[in-house]
Amino acid sequence: MARRDDGHASRINTHASPWARAPERPSPGARPPGRRPDEPQWPEGSWWSEQPGWDERGRRRRREPTRRDVRRREKGRRRRQPERRPAYRTDHRSDQRIEYRSEPPAAARRREPARGSGRRPPTRPRPGPKARPRGPRMPGDRIGAGALILSAVVGLSLLGIAERTLLDGRPIGTTESVAAGKGARHPKGHATAPSGAQQPHRQAPSASGAPAAPPRPDTQALTAQVRKLTLAQRGAAAKQAYGAAPTRAPIVAATRTSADGTWVFGTTAIPVPAGSDADPEIAFFAARWTGRDWRIGLSGATAFGTLLGAMPATVMSAAESRALRRYGALSAEQAAAAVNGTGAGDGLMLPWKSGTSWTMLTADPASAQRPLSALAFAGGDGRVLAAGAGRLYRFCGDGSGPALLMVVHASGVATVYDRVRSAAQLRDGSVVGRGDPLGRTGTAGACGGAPAARAEVRFDLRRGAAPVPLDGAVIGGWTFTERAKPLLGFAERGLLQVLPGGLIANLGAVPAADAPPSSPAPGDEPGGGAGSAGAPSPSATQNRSPSGANTQQ
Repeated sequence: MARRDDGHASRINTHASPWARAPERPSPGARPPGRRPDEPQWPEGSWWSEQPGWDERGRRRRREPTRRDVRRREKGRRRRQPERRPAYRTDHRSDQRIEYRSEPPAAARRREPARGSGRRPPTRPRPGPKARPRGPRMPGDRIGAGALILSAVVGLSLLGIAERTLLDGRPIGTTESVAAGKGARHPKGHATAPSGAQQPHRQAPSASGAPAAPPRPDTQALTAQVRKLTLAQRGAAAKQAYGAAPTRAPIVAATRTSADGTWVFGTTAIPVPAGSDADPEIAFFAARWTGRDWRIGLSGATAFGTLLGAMPATVMSAAESRALRRYGALSAEQAAAAVNGTGAGDGLMLPWKSGTSWTMLTADPASAQRPLSALAFAGGDGRVLAAGAGRLYRFCGDGSGPALLMVVHASGVATVYDRVRSAAQLRDGSVVGRGDPLGRTGTAGACGGAPAARAEVRFDLRRGAAPVPLDGAVIGGWTFTERAKPLLGFAERGLLQVLPGGLIANLGAVPAADAPPSSPAPGDEPGGGAGSAGAPSPSATQNRSPSGANTQQ
């Protein structure tokens, strides 16, 4: 509680009256504003009355503005007001009014801030594109992860196509195809043109205007064209021999190719259906890239000999080229004279070791047009030997399975060996001699067909365009003969005749007139191993007549 002042100047006056009792507390409604109910009333003019009350304590005394504050306020008002400039001025000499030049609006004028104002002068805007107000963000503005992945995949695909096109040597955006028929497809998926109507290749000019590089040879288009040409030239003969139309595409193998890829030599064969026991239809082919398409010739056609004659020596030697051209151009009469002894022959022997006997097998007369159209031999030690000297070629085989081998001899006649397993790993065109090993007998055909019941070697004679009939052929000291009534094929030597299923001895390259009068003894059971290589035993030799009667010699 505050003390009451009795008029003295100090509260510590010792002569002051004792504390006065405070008056009764008035009601809340009667309390004077600004005074507490228990606060005493000080006399006016006293020091205590001049002190601030409890409600004024803590308030900040308001300061009167100084001259400096007044000047600052006036400068701020003048700065905010736009500068007014008279529209004209008066020339005192001529008493004429001179108008001022028009100025841009005050909002467009740049004003420098006054010194000491503390504001930084505005910087000049940098030149650039005009800013456009950005609209609201739509759902389509966002690119999802799927769209990014799809864009990357499409970009990589286009890059791979362009890279492949450049590696192939073709200008981007152009395609090149070799006439290969309706069924052939370009490696990039474009259809090739038929071989009968070869279309000229159109070269797209480069960006600089210079002509583009010539297209490179396409080996896949070459394969398609060779297949079509094989079916066109050999399809009818294959259908007649197989008893049905071919069911599979021809097997084409390019055995030799020049360094620039413009010359190719290889083999082609029409596969035999699974239920047929016929010999496959085979041929050689030679091809040359002309800059637009392939020029191809099969053995037996004129184009084959022409291409072989122009083939570079790096691909084929001159001696091999002459032998194959002779094989391709050999006529039926020339082939018959070479094998029946009336002309210069090759001294052929049977395809196994001389002095041993194997079993002779022929085609079924009920299913074959000729009894000796399919001739096979089985037994002995199973080793297949070359019947004469010549050049060796392989058909339908890759070296791991059964193979079909051909030896082209000097006369132009070729001997064919099918169902050969473990074939000799020799390069196509290698020279082999009479009696050189070619492989071993087998049961599966290299180019298809029905399998054999036992290991055997299929033996045949061919020329460039067709097989050579075995009727009248002299091979291994035996003359092979065919008869129509009854339909029968057999081998004979003098009075001796060997029918299908009988044992026949290989007498080597001995003319029929100089052969010994006796035939060799049959060795072990067919297929049971090597036959006897010693002197033949007359008592063990059987002489069979065409009628099938057996007589002892």
